[in-house]
Amino acid sequence: MGGLEVAAGERPLIGAIRWDAWHGDLGGAGRVVQRTLQPEKYHFRLPWFARVREDGTVEIRCDRPGIMEQEIRYAVRAGLDYWAFVTYPESNALSIPIQQYLASPQRSRLQFCNIVEWGRFGGPGHYAPMVDRLVGYFRESCYVRVCGGRPLFYLLAHSREHVTKAWGSVAGFGTVVRALRAASLKAGAGDPYVVVMTFRPAECNEIRTDIGADALSSYALPGGTVAGEPFAVSRSRSRDLWRRMGKLGPTIPLVSWGWDARPRVDHPVPWYKPGPEHYETCTPAECALALQDALVWLASHREQCPANTIIAYAWNEHDEGGWLCPTWRADGHPDTRRVEAVGAMLRKQFPPVVPAAEK
Repeated sequence: MGGLEVAAGERPLIGAIRWDAWHGDLGGAGRVVQRTLQPEKYHFRLPWFARVREDGTVEIRCDRPGIMEQEIRYAVRAGLDYWAFVTYPESNALSIPIQQYLASPQRSRLQFCNIVEWGRFGGPGHYAPMVDRLVGYFRESCYVRVCGGRPLFYLLAHSREHVTKAWGSVAGFGTVVRALRAASLKAGAGDPYVVVMTFRPAECNEIRTDIGADALSSYALPGGTVAGEPFAVSRSRSRDLWRRMGKLGPTIPLVSWGWDARPRVDHPVPWYKPGPEHYETCTPAECALALQDALVWLASHREQCPANTIIAYAWNEHDEGGWLCPTWRADGHPDTRRVEAVGAMLRKQFPPVVPAAEK
């Protein structure tokens, strides 16, 4: 495949972000993203379980039997260790996949953790339900742990104004972090390893310091040009992001598998307004190389990444441009090339250990 070899050492945990709006008419977000990927030119991005009807309309329903089990198999084939679920109210259709995962007999094959936008904790006096829910997740046997048993938790902090209005200041949100730590320790689930996700390193570190979090990361790497910049530029900017974050504090490097939100430009979504700037769609080989870049960086920056993990954007941000999840094909056979390329690279870099009795 080319690229640098990863230095010998303990294999980092590799996670991928799940944003689970692929439920069609079961919820508002599902109806919106069904529409964004409706044009034929975007069908190559559809999740593998989508259906394209004879009239060209699209149906995307993640709730059908067997889909979660197959997704787990795909993730394991790619060499992932965990999914990071963007977490919504339990009654929201966006929570269907995490509920399916936790109910699946296959869940022991793949760990999980949570990403929560800080606005979803509410304001003073309203954060206890989310804290209790998270601690319940932390106690699950398949919850991913780092740094000697600490549950890994990502805090998506992208609206300072909202938090300042609710809490008086960013530092005021530290009340939630302290409450989460206390509740988790009391429940015997350990001290959460809290990772702040923002798009700007300096701001990320300020928030981390103000609220008493543990590390820095990012959710995605937007960028590109209107005409489409080569994906190699995205890889270069990722390396620069890790360098800048690593100088500021403990870091979990973000791997980006793309940015191209033009489906949301063509058919606007209600939650934000993206621009047409984008990177060219990465090839399966480039997808693997982007992850290999992060493995190489982490191998030579162990002190800056004590959690020894990587987070990737994303498993299934199909209409925003970042995905590893297999995609739809007209012949009925999912396009698994990204999964296969990433899995092959990881098996080369970290060959499976064969028990002595089998040698």
